[in-house]
Amino acid sequence: MKLRIITWFTLLSVLLGLAACQRENKEYLNIFEIAWQKVNETHFDPTFGGVDWNEVHDRYRPLIAAAESDEELYSLINKMLWELNVSHAAIIPPGYWPHVLPTIFAEGSIGIDVRLLDGEAVIKSIEAGSPGDKAGLRPGFIIQRIDGVAIKQIAEEAELNMLPPYNSRHRVNCITREILSRIYGHPEAAVSIAYLNEHGETNEKSIVRKARAGKIDIVPPIFLEFELKRLDNSIGYIRFNIFLPPEQVIVGVIKSMLDAPGLIFDFRGNPGGDNPEILAKYLVKERALVWRKKTRDRTVDVALEPAKTSYEGPVVVLLDAMSMSASELFAAGLQAIGRAVIVGERSPGAVTKSEIMELPNGAYLMYPEAQHSTPDGIVLEGHGVVPDIEVSLDRTLLLQGVDSQLEAAIRYIKQEMRQ
Repeated sequence: MKLRIITWFTLLSVLLGLAACQRENKEYLNIFEIAWQKVNETHFDPTFGGVDWNEVHDRYRPLIAAAESDEELYSLINKMLWELNVSHAAIIPPGYWPHVLPTIFAEGSIGIDVRLLDGEAVIKSIEAGSPGDKAGLRPGFIIQRIDGVAIKQIAEEAELNMLPPYNSRHRVNCITREILSRIYGHPEAAVSIAYLNEHGETNEKSIVRKARAGKIDIVPPIFLEFELKRLDNSIGYIRFNIFLPPEQVIVGVIKSMLDAPGLIFDFRGNPGGDNPEILAKYLVKERALVWRKKTRDRTVDVALEPAKTSYEGPVVVLLDAMSMSASELFAAGLQAIGRAVIVGERSPGAVTKSEIMELPNGAYLMYPEAQHSTPDGIVLEGHGVVPDIEVSLDRTLLLQGVDSQLEAAIRYIKQEMRQ
């Protein structure tokens, strides 16, 4: 009798386990079907770039049904989305935004920015008075390990999960964001940075992150950084880390810079945002066609209507491999009409227009619904923006406190002033 009770108990446990697994799989399949169907209905290209989207559905469905964890679910859906070979297609797990775009979503920072130069993680800039500054970090120092993990290992992990567009600039972008995601993090928590200084000496510092200012309470919350100053010869310098400044702020900025002999917009590291035309219209004095936007149903010409108060002097836009989406669109549009000179490095070409929807399990689906091109027909996705003046950062100059890209922008405006 005792054996029979144990047997029935074991069988019941197995059946309950199977039922729970089936319920879980039904939940996974529901998430999968929502993601697939949303792309099926909204993707800007009805041919899906030559991909048989129905075949993709049938191939991934049994894999989703057999998924044993949320992590496996997200990995499979992302692999499916990335078969489209376009940017802005991804499923973002709950709470994962700070890892995807740490400079925008992470709550804590030590105040340093990093770029990948010849495969090495080099400190590009440091915020004065930040924890990194107080710890003795300086531009040009090479980061070797973060919390004991070598940069090479971090880079290899980033490459395994690289998403479109698949080009060398976006590879650098993905690796750099992975590095930054480990430097940024929870405020009041320490991060260990092992680095090589200007003398070739290896040091390691444990640095406590500071809570960031500029929080904007949207879902998910973001942290807006905004910098406005005058450089040599009163040249205006404007930098923000995401295209979201309110229009009234932009109006105030332009009015404060009307007497500047030139403006430099530093969008290196800016991953995009919304409505770059809100800023661009303050830089033209007559109506101008800047982009074409292709959706599933039509192609729309996007023109700038000049604002009442606009800046008419020379304009430079700084870009690099970390500039994406709206920052690329802003630069490409002004370059196409001859209104701005682009300085720096070719951008990766992550330029599709996307929407974001929350899924039943709290994850977010980002899906592309439009493709942008310049007025002369260059599709920006995968192509990026090619600089008029190509300049790379140089570690030797960074160690001397010289930002070679910014200096090139200043030189250009000074030349314009002399003409």
